[in-house]
Amino acid sequence: MIRVLFISGLLALCAGCCSSEYNARVLNPWGNADAKVLKSWLDNYTNVLMVCIYEDHWEDRGSNKYSLAHYKGTVVRVYKGDWRVSDRIAFVEGLEDRPPTNAPSCIGYLFFVVTNEHTNTEIGLDTGELTGCPAEYAAALDCIYPRRRP
Repeated sequence: MIRVLFISGLLALCAGCCSSEYNARVLNPWGNADAKVLKSWLDNYTNVLMVCIYEDHWEDRGSNKYSLAHYKGTVVRVYKGDWRVSDRIAFVEGLEDRPPTNAPSCIGYLFFVVTNEHTNTEIGLDTGELTGCPAEYAAALDCIYPRRRP
């Protein structure tokens, strides 16, 4: 996965983040037409993170109530904010459906998390604040938050 991110970053540098063709191809998976729109949405959050899940479980709270999907992960990339790589993070997402009987595990998968919190306790996430991590999304974030050299 790191190789994919590295290649995506190189492609972003080669293609140029300002071209309309690049914006349409890379930013479209986020539902945004261009980098300015995506950046303005991300500016509402203090932290933009890539997280690798190491533990997950569902909580069934019965009919007519949200089911809760609980996750624990490790921060593997900080695009914006005061979290650090290797920090542990726990978060929960409310879902309208009952938990699947054989829910697939997310352990080992990468997710993007946007939040205004930095805490050791579990963070509640709203709709849109947790998403999977396809290479297209990583390329869009690399475009908006290029890595700084140490």
